[in-house]
Amino acid sequence: MAIQHPFYFLSAAFAYPTVPEKQPQVAGALTSLAVDLGIAKDDADLSGDMPYEELQAEYVRLFVNAPGGVPAPPYASIYVQGCGFMMQEGHAQAMAFYRRAGLEPAAFDECGDHLRYELAFVGHLLDDEALPMLNEFLDEHLLQWFPDFLLRLNAAQPCPFYRLLGQVTEVCLNNIQREVVHG
Repeated sequence: MAIQHPFYFLSAAFAYPTVPEKQPQVAGALTSLAVDLGIAKDDADLSGDMPYEELQAEYVRLFVNAPGGVPAPPYASIYVQGCGFMMQEGHAQAMAFYRRAGLEPAAFDECGDHLRYELAFVGHLLDDEALPMLNEFLDEHLLQWFPDFLLRLNAAQPCPFYRLLGQVTEVCLNNIQREVVHG
């Protein structure tokens, strides 16, 4: 039985936007997913979202580089044990989970504890129906730091696309934990 899930989509949406002609489809899919998840239609309307180049700039502002510091770094290491530094305990935890699942990451274009990789890993565990490991990964790792990331993302007043992406990701993670893992 294959479990239908949006985690590869969410993973891709948390990557730096590189294909301008795909952005309207991504925004449309995110809007549809949000409505399906019960997020208020007014909150899910991306029809007037920003131009592609501005979306790239917003990604950089939120997740890569900004005056005064990055508002919402998408790396577990920043949040796990209140470390505040990359490539620390959160990274080691993520890599240990990947290896336990039989995945030996090749080269990443980001650190292995980037949210996009962790969301793809959730998708992988769902595809493999590795529910005990998924439960452990969510309880002991991803859901330990994602709420703090989401607070920082929302505090940064992101554009509607990234605000909605954060909301949808939160609902999907909570749903998968409640319905599939603990269901």
